[in-house]
Amino acid sequence: METTLKDKQAVKATVEVTAEPTEVDAAFDKVLSAYARQVRVPGFRPGKAPRGVLVKRIGEEALAEEVREALIDDLYPQAIREHDLTAIHAHAHGGNPSQGEAFRFELHVDLYPDFDLPELSEIVLDTEPEPIGEEQVQETVENLRREHATQVPVDRPAEAGDLVLIETVGADDAPSEEGSVMPVDLETVGEELAEQLVGRGIGDVVELQLDDPSKSGDEAERAPTTMRVRISDVKTKEKPDADDEFAKTLGFEAWDEVVTAIRGSLAGQAKERADEERREELVEKLMEHTEVELPPYLVNRRKMQLLENLARDLQRQGMQMDAYLQKLDEDGKREEFDAELQESAERGVKRDLVLEKLLEVRPVEVNEDEFRDAVRYLAAREGMDAEALRRERGEEWLRNYHFLLMRDKALRLVADELASDGGNGEAQAGSEAGSEVGSEAGSDEPDVQAP
Repeated sequence: METTLKDKQAVKATVEVTAEPTEVDAAFDKVLSAYARQVRVPGFRPGKAPRGVLVKRIGEEALAEEVREALIDDLYPQAIREHDLTAIHAHAHGGNPSQGEAFRFELHVDLYPDFDLPELSEIVLDTEPEPIGEEQVQETVENLRREHATQVPVDRPAEAGDLVLIETVGADDAPSEEGSVMPVDLETVGEELAEQLVGRGIGDVVELQLDDPSKSGDEAERAPTTMRVRISDVKTKEKPDADDEFAKTLGFEAWDEVVTAIRGSLAGQAKERADEERREELVEKLMEHTEVELPPYLVNRRKMQLLENLARDLQRQGMQMDAYLQKLDEDGKREEFDAELQESAERGVKRDLVLEKLLEVRPVEVNEDEFRDAVRYLAAREGMDAEALRRERGEEWLRNYHFLLMRDKALRLVADELASDGGNGEAQAGSEAGSEVGSEAGSDEPDVQAP
């Protein structure tokens, strides 16, 4: 085999490959031998049919096409290694081989881009945990009191803060077949809905005007969502006092201990939010200061993934993708949709490339215990047994998930380093691998398609 690197750019390369006549003949023999064991020819035992009879039965063109695929599959990896190319995808151009002759074809290769991240020690992260104020503490206290309140039926119209039980009814005010009694807490439900129920008593029928989250803007104004309901009960809430007696029902000795625990819990939540926001800030700054040419193949593949996700979401809403795109065309919004799709795909690919490079410059490992815990966490979140999840997803998914966990761990390490050192110093190992990751990994091996 001979190879020539005819062209190489940032994310593309063209390699000419020439298979020697002996390699071509060997490929013909290999393919025919495989057919001889599989194809039954009347009058001959399996594997004993003459070569000419086999060729006639298979067809010369079909045989040549299969030999072509075999040669490309065999020679492609060697050609890529010979020119030290980091291929992510390739397709071959060329005719079909002939016995006794050299076979030449071109490989058009999509390359993984070569780029550098900005100097990590120079990145400054501004995210800090929000301070815990007295208002947040009191809000949490009120939530606790409301959750432990005693509901007492009252014989009066509903007032702000009450719990109202409603049931859906039809146009004749009779309970609808699918109707059920639903509690509405006027203290938390939202001002617009609460105002429609305050002042209403048991037995009153109300035409509720509801916000439809699936509609927005003019569409929502033209077609408001309504629900006809009857008030079936009104209850007031008797909340416990914030004192030592209430503290004991919560497992504490004194109310001061409850407040201390609330502050600690709020501080922990604030830190978790800040850590997450800090990691996202790091990703944004890495992307902003990284110049990288995006492989069209990866961008197109991401667009297909986004479209598949959209199609699934639409199907759950009872709408087909073709109808959705047709509606975009009719509304003159297709061009805007295509531009947003392209932008989202490019951003997703750049994010993945930057995070993969970060893992390369800050290598970490996710050990077996960490990986097992992450899989258990994911399985529990999806209501599955961990082993069942492993069997359902398969080995390739497990490899990709392990890679994403390493990538997530590297991001956490660097973000923690920059937060603690103010942008100076080296990342230290030892952080737990992330249990949640937000993107999909591709196959470990590049794929080859021969048109």
